[in-house]
Amino acid sequence: MVTINLTLNNFSELPALLDVFGCFGNDYEYTTQGIFRRKIPPACSICSTPMVHNGYNPHTKQGLGEINIGRYKCSNCGRTYEEDYSFWGDLKALLFDSFNDFFKLLRYHNVSYEGISDIMDFIYPRSRSTILRAFYKEMEQETVPFSENIHMVHYDEQHPKEGRCQKYRLTLLDAKTQTTIADDLFDDKSPETIKEFLRKNLDASEPVFIVTDFDKRYPDILKEIFGDKLVHQYCLMHLNKLIVSDFPKNTTIEQELLKYRLLNIFYNRENEIKFLEELLSEELNVINNEEKHQEWSKKTKKKFNHYRHELKLERRREKENIP
Repeated sequence: MVTINLTLNNFSELPALLDVFGCFGNDYEYTTQGIFRRKIPPACSICSTPMVHNGYNPHTKQGLGEINIGRYKCSNCGRTYEEDYSFWGDLKALLFDSFNDFFKLLRYHNVSYEGISDIMDFIYPRSRSTILRAFYKEMEQETVPFSENIHMVHYDEQHPKEGRCQKYRLTLLDAKTQTTIADDLFDDKSPETIKEFLRKNLDASEPVFIVTDFDKRYPDILKEIFGDKLVHQYCLMHLNKLIVSDFPKNTTIEQELLKYRLLNIFYNRENEIKFLEELLSEELNVINNEEKHQEWSKKTKKKFNHYRHELKLERRREKENIP
């Protein structure tokens, strides 16, 4: 095991140091000066002469920490060599991956990106845009399990009137056949009414995939009825609207590109992304001149909106249903 040399100042840090360096063999040491290096320097890869210790290089991540990595120097040819510090990158990656899991959990509970950024100020500051990019990258890597035997249904509510009386229409639609499973009017849409409607029209003992809007009552209601046999999916149209609402009305090209990369999770937006990437490269030439940038942005937004309209018409002709 690696030799860890302690002082009175860092004696209490032994458990943390063992977590970091415990995987290294007896050939390595952590010195009282806080340098990680080999006890006996390696031989020079050029002339095979044994090298000597030659100080260290500090590697720092702002707000996270610093580590000193030992250097070696050949006394014959003068070549220098730094000890491998890939473990430092692995540690940072492990930390930031745990942050990404934290972001996904908070987004699952509908915490805004701005809210997550405010929370992270207490842990490790992350900007709203950084969190957006990290969340998008995580979503790209997600895989959805496929099952042929699962019953896929859409649940929705409308609020019609019968005379002067307010009624509530509860509907279940089969996602595969596009046929109506149930469609009934009720005097209220309380959780108990919804539970009774679902139990009456769906088999709670069979796996079911239910698509709903963002009503906060649905997850608990569905979980109570179907338990572990439930897959609950929010409506893609509402998810698209949620992404769009997270961006300002007057976006920059960079923000617009990020927005379409997120929208690309649900529908193919590769054409829009490619178009915006070309615009982004043009924006870099004018962004430092505010007057030119504003004029360029107006013209470019019109150009992009026209391109979107043409794509929309083309998709309609191809009978593609994209919001």
